[in-house]
Amino acid sequence: MPQPVCHLDEFFMTRVNVAWHEPGEAQSVDIDFLFDYDVFRHTSEKNRFRLAFRLAAKSKTPAPVDYSLDTEIVGFFRFSEDSSEETMQSLIRFNGCTILYGILRGQLANITGSFPNRKLLLPTVMMEDVVKDIEKEKAKALQAKPPAKKTAKKTAKKTAKKKAAKKTKSSTKK
Repeated sequence: MPQPVCHLDEFFMTRVNVAWHEPGEAQSVDIDFLFDYDVFRHTSEKNRFRLAFRLAAKSKTPAPVDYSLDTEIVGFFRFSEDSSEETMQSLIRFNGCTILYGILRGQLANITGSFPNRKLLLPTVMMEDVVKDIEKEKAKALQAKPPAKKTAKKTAKKTAKKKAAKKTKSSTKK
């Protein structure tokens, strides 16, 4: 049997905050699901990645109804040695998020199964759409930020000027 291109070596739940809110009789349940992730590459083994996948859910109604949650699950993935960079970058996002979301979905159903009323079943999502939306948001955030190096240089220059001004003040006082 051939080796899979993308393999999940290990996963951990790093944050699970779940709150159940008793829904009022007149309120319908309307929950907003927010997704995010970060991809990290192993420093020396270029075919290994860490993916931190986050999911938050908040009620859209003024008073909280049903569940609110804030979660993070981290997966450690390995790719076959002959995988191209393009393949790894694509699969870590699409397949990695799909795998971790599936695990998270089961874990949350299990955890909330003992809560009042009903267990939380996360919706089925098209992970391709979720990843594309996240990537668009990340691109917007990068465009809105000034380059980090220029900001660091400006800060260093300001600090140096302040130190020079302090030295000048202290030397004139003596």
